[in-house]
Formats: sequence, structure tokens, C-alpha cells
Amino acid sequence: MVSTTKSPTGVSLRSVAYDNFQGLDVSRDVTSLDTGKNQHLSTSTDCFCDWRGQVVRDPGANFISGEHPIVEVAFYSTDNVVYAEQDGSGVNLVSEDGHKKTGAFPSGSLVSTSVFNRYVHFFSRGEAPIYYDGLKYKNNGSPDLDKLRPSFATSVARRLCVAGVPGRETQIFLSRVDNDEIFPGDEPIDSVSVLRAGIIDVANQLGTSEQITGLSKFEQSRMAVFTNDRVLVYLIDPNIDLWALDDKASVNVGCVSHRTIQRAGTDILFCSRSGVHSLRRSAENGITIEGTSLSEKIDIEYRKLIATVEDVSLITSAYDPDMGQYHIFFPQPGGVISKRLTMTVNPRMDPKWSTGEFLNARCGAFLAGRLVYGTSGGIYDVKKIEDEAEVHPDMVFTTPVLWHGSFSETKDVHSIVVQADGEGDATLEVIDDTGRIIGSMTFQISDSEDDNYFPDVPLSRQYERKLEMRYRGAQYRMTVKGKGLCRIIGLGIILRK
Repeated sequence: MVSTTKSPTGVSLRSVAYDNFQGLDVSRDVTSLDTGKNQHLSTSTDCFCDWRGQVVRDPGANFISGEHPIVEVAFYSTDNVVYAEQDGSGVNLVSEDGHKKTGAFPSGSLVSTSVFNRYVHFFSRGEAPIYYDGLKYKNNGSPDLDKLRPSFATSVARRLCVAGVPGRETQIFLSRVDNDEIFPGDEPIDSVSVLRAGIIDVANQLGTSEQITGLSKFEQSRMAVFTNDRVLVYLIDPNIDLWALDDKASVNVGCVSHRTIQRAGTDILFCSRSGVHSLRRSAENGITIEGTSLSEKIDIEYRKLIATVEDVSLITSAYDPDMGQYHIFFPQPGGVISKRLTMTVNPRMDPKWSTGEFLNARCGAFLAGRLVYGTSGGIYDVKKIEDEAEVHPDMVFTTPVLWHGSFSETKDVHSIVVQADGEGDATLEVIDDTGRIIGSMTFQISDSEDDNYFPDVPLSRQYERKLEMRYRGAQYRMTVKGKGLCRIIGLGIILRK
């Protein structure tokens, strides 16, 4: 419990409140982001800003299995996952039930997955595809697919669609309807069935030397074809004669990695060289398909993370619809360290951005309310923010330089108030506008009664400490360690007038 501090008789005080936090913003310098209401942050690690504007600690996680770096993970049932792990000799495929295929792909292979006919299909450029049926691993029975050896796939209109074929980088190969073991080269030459396998070549639609970098299902019957600098959308039907290019789509931004493509409701989220974008129907007419940028606030931070990755194809992502979060993973050179960038979205707000280093997560997957991370040391089951788990992150966030009004006047600080909820051991550091740490305070956040009540800062739970300082402007950095739920609602600075 933190004791109340009282100002000496005759001292006139005023309070400045900062709340409704909006996540990261690096589009302006830290000296020009003091807004008070709707306050952005200059750093946010292993915590995010929710739709109420609270800074919330990222959830903890429980270890599942594995000991090597995970390069890909996918659900083969609503309860279990299968993953690709890199050991000293190659890439192995391992299921949560303990089924293992050693040396499935060569060491260093980039692996992607797609689910078709309720099997998880594994692809790696130049390698024979493998699928897992829940009991064992099998090679695809298509002689044509064995020759093609594509990099990635998706499923649209009851067809398995593959691309990224060495030497045929502008072509998409679509299987026969409901049959992933019959591809165009397997069909009889004289076949007239409208359900037969087929090929789409986008080379002359591009008019440049671009290559296909990703595929995804869009809406119910469309396929989005991502290249280096644009997105094409095709109408795909079980009837091959009804395939057509959708001329209502005009998206002149490309995708850097197939594994960053995630379906989010009716939209598609993906990563380009310059930022995160969504592919969606126009809100104005509902007919045209357009690309919308979502990452202007963190454009510099995004490009820094892109530059740290040896190959942009290594960048992966996962989408958690329950939390409305799009997680992007940036594996760092060496195979151990990995950075995470998270976009938290909600129908009532703009995207809010945060970063993460928890568990060095390298990839992820979500299904039926369960989010799993593939890390540099196995698979972890990510819990809810209010749950206690085996391991928890330490949340750290920093405000920009707060001026409390004038840029030039020196402020006389009397005390600090933090509005918080949940559990944790908190440390608040104050860094002046020259970069010096000029003060700090520690306190225990608990679910006990309020320590104080300040009518000028009307927020629910308040922790106050006397902390006398003088500065023109200062950044406030908070670190919270602990388990379970922790939310920072607001920050109040009590100044002498």
C-alpha cells in the first residue's frame, strides 16, 4: 500500500493528466508528441494499448513442446498443432501428438503451410511438398506437383493453388476441384471437364519483371495474387471457364513475404517494403478493391525492423481475431533473437502499435480461440491477458517528452500519480529533456483499495508518491514485472503553481 502525500499548507498545486494512450508513434520527434489526451508513446515493449486507451501487459505463455528454433507452425485440428523445427542437420516436422519426420527439408529451408482437405500441406521452394493427415507424413501423389516444387500455396473455390515455382515465377497452378493430387500436368491432354486443373500466368498483366511473392483467398471466391509491387485479384470458380481477372481491383503495393498474409474478417493484412497494408472493399462504393496503409505512425520503426532481417521472406505473421491483433515476427540473424511488431485493431479505433521481445517468437498460428507462438526454443501456448501462466513478460513503455504546457518554462514537480489496475511490481523513471534520469519511484500494484483520490485526476485506482524535481520537459518510463493482468490507465503530474 502506498501512503498518501499531502502538500504543505499554503502551497498551490495543479495537476496535468495523461491518459487514453494510443500506442507507438514515431512519425514525429519525441519532443513534439505531448498531447495529454489521446497520448501516444515513444516505446511500448511487451505491452499494448487497448480500445479504452489503457496500456496492458502482453499475456503470458505455457510451454508445449520442442527445443529447437521453429520456422513454421499450423493447426491440423482445433486442438493440436504441427510445426517445422530447425536442428543441426535439417528441418524436421513434428506434431503435438509426437509424430515426427526427420530431415523433411534441407537445413535453412523457408517453409510455408496451407490447409486443404483438412490436411496440413508443407511447402519449400525447390522441395517436394509433404502433407500431414494427423497420423503420418506423406508425399503428395501428384507427379506434376513433384516436378513443380512450389514455395507456397492457398486454397480457393475447392482448389489448392500453388506458386513460387523455380523458373516459372509468374504462374499459379490450380489443382482439380477437391483433389490436391491432380495438377495441370496430370490431366489428360484431351480433358474437357470444367473441374480440371489449370494454370494462370500473370506475366502479361504485370508488364514488368516482377514475380509472384504470395497468394491468398479473398472473400469467398477470389484469389489475391501478390507480386513485388502490386496485387491482382482473380475470380476463381470450380468451373474453370468462369475464371477471370477482377478489373475492379487497383492495388499498387506489393508484398515482401507470403507468410505475412493473413485474413482478418473480409480483409487481408500483409506487409510491403514500406509498411503494413490491408486489401479491402472500398468503404465508399463497396465495389472496388483497394489497398489501405495502416502503419504511417510507425513507418520508420517498421523499416528499421525490415532492415534487420537477412531475407524478407523470413518475416512471418499471425492474426488473433479474439484480441484483434496482427503480430509480425522479424527473426534476427543467428537464429535465436526475434523481434515482434503488433497492430491492435478495433472497429471503434485506429490501429495501435506496439513491439515485443517475449520468448523471441519467430512465427505463430491461431485457431478456435488458441494462439501459439513458435520460438527459438519450442512451441508456446499464449494465454489470455488475465490468466497466470508459466512465464510472463515484463512490460516497458516510455512517453515522449512531456512539457505540461510551455516549452521554455521550468516546472516544479511536487508528486506523481499513477492510475493502475491488476498486479505487478512497478518502477517509474523520469528522464529530463537532456537524457538524464532525474528521479524514480517504485510501488506495488495490487487489487487493494485506492491509495489516494485526486479530484483533478478522476481515474479509478491511484498510486501517488512524492517526487520533487525540476525540469523543462521529461519522459516517463515505466517497467512492470509480475503475473496476470496489469493495466496502466493514466499518469498524473502534480506541479507547484
